Amino acid sequence: MIETQPKRYDSVARSLHWASAIFILAAFITGLTVDTPPKEWRPSYQNMHFLIGLTVLALAILRLGWRAGHAAPPPPAGSSALAALAIKLGHGVLYLMMLAVPLIGFAPLFARGRGINFGLFQIASPIERTKEWIGPTTEVHEIAAFALIALAVGHVAAAIYHQVALKDGVLLRMMPEKR
Repeated sequence: MIETQPKRYDSVARSLHWASAIFILAAFITGLTVDTPPKEWRPSYQNMHFLIGLTVLALAILRLGWRAGHAAPPPPAGSSALAALAIKLGHGVLYLMMLAVPLIGFAPLFARGRGINFGLFQIASPIERTKEWIGPTTEVHEIAAFALIALAVGHVAAAIYHQVALKDGVLLRMMPEKR
């Protein structure tokens, strides 16, 4: 019988996973501290936050594309149908939020009348500054970002639980291979 599902994630999936984790954390930290730099640095700092968010979005799209052509390892041995469904739903919601949070971030950026500075070129805001939308769009983006972080913390906690309590090797499927 030919095995169709790998026992662990491949190196590309692992690299994209850990890059996503790093950039999500960086986006969250820069988002929390976006008002702390001196006033003259804030536009650059906010632009950096936005570019990090765009990287999260790009990584999520790359991960979904990679995942479409590469099977994920099966649920841990002995998992119930309900546990397998929870795993699929949990991953699905994480992917959804990795796409949604950066996309939602366009709204407060454009409501401020700001565009995107890529260094070599810029994309202007498609709308004029809309002051009454700045607060609500920023709040929705912040709530979504906190939801993504809460999901990520739950994801990490579940992986640690599987490794420490269940000892089923789930965490090792996303770790680098031993040489």
